Parts: sequence; structure tokens; C-alpha cells
Amino acid sequence: MYAKSFLALDGNGRLTGARTAQTAPYDRYTCHLCGSALRYHPQYDTERPWFEHTDDGLTAHGQQCPYVRPERREIQLIKRLQKFVPDALPVVRKASWHCRQCHHDYYGERYCTHCHTGHFSEEGVAE
Repeated sequence: MYAKSFLALDGNGRLTGARTAQTAPYDRYTCHLCGSALRYHPQYDTERPWFEHTDDGLTAHGQQCPYVRPERREIQLIKRLQKFVPDALPVVRKASWHCRQCHHDYYGERYCTHCHTGHFSEEGVAE
């Protein structure tokens, strides 16, 4: 179960939002964090488009991406919610982080872009 992403890099390597992709679609999208291939879900009927990782498109860094491995408590919550909303998917939490390995402070998803992992990141320290 992969989390929904609303940002991606388009075919030209530019950061794009899922709603922008509805009006100017590209043939391929990649994750803005790990570089893995993404599947685009345009959702024209609901106007709530999103991106999703694919099993066959994961890069080496993809296994550490927070959109590939959502937090355990988020997965538990979504499994309960899916009893009532079958299409519900996990959401990746954004916060301030400090990477213990490279000492990089950052805000966003738990994924240090210097180390290409979130394994060494602790919450609540970055500005």
C-alpha cells in the first residue's frame, strides 16, 4: 500500500502538482524525493488527482521513500478507514526533521535528500 503523492517531477524534470498535470499531462512522472517512476491518477470526475509509486518502477532509494513505506500508525488507521472508504490511502506526514547521520535539518516528508533515507531522521529539530 503506497501513499498518495500530490507532487512529482514531470518528463522535463520540473516539479509539478497533480492538478497541473491534469491540464498539461506528460507521458512519465518521477518521485520528487527518490526518483522512482510514478503512476498518475488524473481523477477527472472528482478533480482530486494524485500520483502513486509502482512496484516495478522503484529505484534503489525508493525503498526508503516515505510514500513507499508510510508510518505504521498511518497504515493501521487507513486499514480501519478502508472498511468505510475502500479507496482510502495513507497520507505522508510533514514535519521538521534532523538527520543524525549527516546533521541536515529539513522540513517536509521524513526523507533526507542528502542521505536518501529517513531512517536516521528525528522529528522536531529543523527550523
